[in-house]
Amino acid sequence: MKARLGILAVVSVGVGLFVWQVSFVSPAHAGPEISVATAAAVLPALPGDEPAYIGSKKCKACHKAQYTSWEEGRKAKSMDTLMPGKFAEAKTAHNLDPAKDYTKDESCLKCHTTGYGHEGGYAIPDAADEKAVKQAKNLEGVGCESCHGPGSAYKDLHKDIKKEKRTYKFEEMVKAGQWKIEQAKCEQCHNEKSPTFKGFDFEKQKMDSSHTHEPLKQREG
Repeated sequence: MKARLGILAVVSVGVGLFVWQVSFVSPAHAGPEISVATAAAVLPALPGDEPAYIGSKKCKACHKAQYTSWEEGRKAKSMDTLMPGKFAEAKTAHNLDPAKDYTKDESCLKCHTTGYGHEGGYAIPDAADEKAVKQAKNLEGVGCESCHGPGSAYKDLHKDIKKEKRTYKFEEMVKAGQWKIEQAKCEQCHNEKSPTFKGFDFEKQKMDSSHTHEPLKQREG
């Protein structure tokens, strides 16, 4: 926390100096007036500003039925298909080596784990680091956040709705950072780059292959 405050202080000073310098440039070189907001835009983004992945287990408390059905489905177990010796027949049929360990293959991990390469997302753990192994386990498979977006963006809104026992509209979630279920996002993995791709029916897949779909009691509309 102190480190981040320090970064913010440095950035604030930097923005202030930038605006001060602009305000004292001679009229011939000044150009349009530059606001603090505009000055801030030219500075690099602060680390940690990207919403973080928090793992599907954090969703279970409020969405138990959905979580349970997801846990039993193919998406939750998609990491298993990368393991050596698993699904040998299918791998052979698609010109993949059934004896090979694909669990560290980056081209596979981005679609068989949750949030790979992003803040808080799946990272290949050091086998000797128990904490890293546990965290990675929680992000294996195509989790809730693979379709709904990194949870840190909207988890506080979920908590508020639960605490206040109030109703909400989906647009409120989207505004907070939850993703809409869109075909373009699904096709980032369901495409011809996948060695097992056989076409993709978005309308069918979004209802059949993720989790049970039950009415959310507090959602309006």
